[in-house]
Amino acid sequence: MKENKTIIAIIIASVLIAGSLIFLGLRLGNNSNTTNQVSFAEQLEEYQKQQEQAQIEAQAEQEKLAAEQAKNVIPPNEDDHILGDRDALISIIEYSDFECPFCKRFSPTPKQAIEANPGEVNHVFRHFPLGFHNPLATQQALASECVADLGGNDKFWQYHDRIFETTESNIGMEASELTTLAKEVGVNVNEFQACLDSEKFLAEVQADIKSGADAGVTGTPGNIIRNNKTGEVRFLPGAYPIEAVQAAIDELK
Repeated sequence: MKENKTIIAIIIASVLIAGSLIFLGLRLGNNSNTTNQVSFAEQLEEYQKQQEQAQIEAQAEQEKLAAEQAKNVIPPNEDDHILGDRDALISIIEYSDFECPFCKRFSPTPKQAIEANPGEVNHVFRHFPLGFHNPLATQQALASECVADLGGNDKFWQYHDRIFETTESNIGMEASELTTLAKEVGVNVNEFQACLDSEKFLAEVQADIKSGADAGVTGTPGNIIRNNKTGEVRFLPGAYPIEAVQAAIDELK
């Protein structure tokens, strides 16, 4: 029985090896008279090119599906934190994590887009704290909501900027600094602390995470550029430079 299994294993291995050789286009046997025979190296190179092309096509298909899913993004609304003209034609809807280094890098870019397209572009900030940045990332999100509740939209954006200026990313600040920053932007510290300790806005933060996931966001910053008249979108997952963001805006105008 043991010998039979060994023989079967050898046969299977031989079939697999032969199949692999055929798959790579190798011609076995007597072909010494074939003047146009392709070398092994050439066939291997052709195979690698085919594999690379298949990967490119697969990536393109994934990007197409992601762009389609991004159309599910919730349009800007009165509950959002919006920088710029609230009625702008184009919105940069960003799902962000205050402890994400790429979000920190990207944070000046929407402002640049607003300045370059006066009255036409706004920036919508939504929370998407990543699990490996918790508990700090969620605490930061909650803290920013408390500041907005106590001081309004302008205070939210001041606080937004101060967090990114202060943190070194990847859990790069002390949680106690959240209260210090709240004081710096001018909200009542006692009321802020009570709000933060109560996790008053946890449901809102979780709703942002869900809406981002429903729109295909898997990492941060997850940027969906949206024409608020037509609903057409461009999905830019990552810290794209202003040139790429501007190109997406121009396509959507």
